[in-house]
Amino acid sequence: MIPSTCPSHLNPSTLAVFRQVRHWLAREARRTSAPFVVGIGGPGGGGKSTLSRWLRHHLPDARILSLDDFRLPRAQRPAHGRYGSHPDANDLPRLQATLDDFRRGRPLRQPVFDPVAGHVLDEIEVPPAHLLLADGEIAAHAVVRPWLDRLILVEAHWRTQLNVRLTRDLRQSHCTLEKAIDLFLHSNLRDYPRFAAGARAAADVLLYCNARRTFGLRRLPA
Repeated sequence: MIPSTCPSHLNPSTLAVFRQVRHWLAREARRTSAPFVVGIGGPGGGGKSTLSRWLRHHLPDARILSLDDFRLPRAQRPAHGRYGSHPDANDLPRLQATLDDFRRGRPLRQPVFDPVAGHVLDEIEVPPAHLLLADGEIAAHAVVRPWLDRLILVEAHWRTQLNVRLTRDLRQSHCTLEKAIDLFLHSNLRDYPRFAAGARAAADVLLYCNARRTFGLRRLPA
């Protein structure tokens, strides 16, 4: 579940980039009166949630849908898809139905996946809105991209991904160091390149987060 607070202590360079993305996104959303779905994808630990939370607090009538929470219970995942970074480890039919509900102007039922328990523990209601920020690495997957109106891709050096994931998995998911490294190897270095193939070319906006957690623009439509 993505925290609802707005990120603080962002450096001036990152704020300038985020403002450019906000301006572009607001312009794109204004082009239609229909509910608008924007995927924010990329490898784990790259900075997707930081961008999503900032945009949520600086765009009117925007909501966040956490795609990580659509994971299947660990006990129900197939042997070839043990990790949440694999499409078969996610309840994709439920995700597609949820996005359809958003486009129909209905309230959403956001599952809340508990990484310690390994299954969904609760649901929360997400009110209807004009703009939905679908945050999660699977937003970049080839199977999910057709369900989105726009895609923002956030990339980072593998060392940055590793540092962030280790910190997060050790503290929030209570993983052992061995398991946290195993998750990184499978999710970031194996599954993401495989299932997000073509995402860089398909992305409308491309950002890069460096080792100092400063975001830069690689692509932004005029």
